[in-house]
Amino acid sequence: MLDNLSKYIYEIYRSKSVSAAAQKLYISQPALSAAVKKAEQELGAAIFNRKTIPFTLTAEGKLYIESIEKMMQLEQRMKEQIQNISDINGGTINIATYTNFSIFVLPKICAKFHEKYPDVDINLSITTEDLPEMLTKNTADIIFIFNEECAPGFKIVPLLEENLIVMARRDTKGIEHILDYALTHEQIVNRSYSDDDRIGDVSEFKDVEFIYYPPNCTAFRKRKLIFGDVNLSGHIYPKNYSHRLNYNLMKEGFGAILTTDADIATMFPGDDCIYFALKNPDSKQSFSLAYDATEDSPAYKLIYEFIKASKEFFECENPLKKVI
Repeated sequence: MLDNLSKYIYEIYRSKSVSAAAQKLYISQPALSAAVKKAEQELGAAIFNRKTIPFTLTAEGKLYIESIEKMMQLEQRMKEQIQNISDINGGTINIATYTNFSIFVLPKICAKFHEKYPDVDINLSITTEDLPEMLTKNTADIIFIFNEECAPGFKIVPLLEENLIVMARRDTKGIEHILDYALTHEQIVNRSYSDDDRIGDVSEFKDVEFIYYPPNCTAFRKRKLIFGDVNLSGHIYPKNYSHRLNYNLMKEGFGAILTTDADIATMFPGDDCIYFALKNPDSKQSFSLAYDATEDSPAYKLIYEFIKASKEFFECENPLKKVI
């Protein structure tokens, strides 16, 4: 923001005289002349050539005025951006995630948001970076994440409770004795099964081989929490987590995977694939969004409206069916 001294100097430049500028600024001519002297003392050089009528700028004065004009342009641009965000006639919102499910639902949420605010730019980032850290560094305005993985202090909006599901081929070794509990793709996506259809004793999977997950992913931590040190499929170890890769490895017979009903909703149902729901307190997780803006933040209205669009997408009897 320009200080009064800079505004005074610029008005003298525009008016070409101290007396005319003083009238426009509603201050006395001696006070304005004193302000010019102060500015020139601070600059260490004369700003105006007083030997000319009207005043002209010295070489130093030209640089001084050019700097003021650049500051005025930046100030005007800032005001326009803030006004655009306040009125939501423009602006940019930055969204980051790493979850497979987000890849499918975010385009639908963005379409809903864009329909209402077509002049807002949406930057999407599917990343392996630390999402809470992106909020802290202000490189993301909203992150889509699992509730328990978000750092305390951020504002969290739960969107969907996911059920963890064991998915395997029908001929997978070690599941022969629990085939009566096998569910179909339709039952999982419609959530048309009861607690009696869930498996309560996870030791039923003790002879089942699971496809390897890297330790830095949610699926690894959840599998470890529920099943402990389960058997891992031999001879193949994906170094980076890819839901699609693990799904395809499962279909080729390399072992079972622990996934969620939300992710299953994004998959084509395989004729040879079956699903097992778990009756376990750790077999649920909350798909959520998190943000760190306060109501006095310039971007808050954009964030609030994107959150609103996200909640509206999930506020139905079964949002999984909207993903298909």
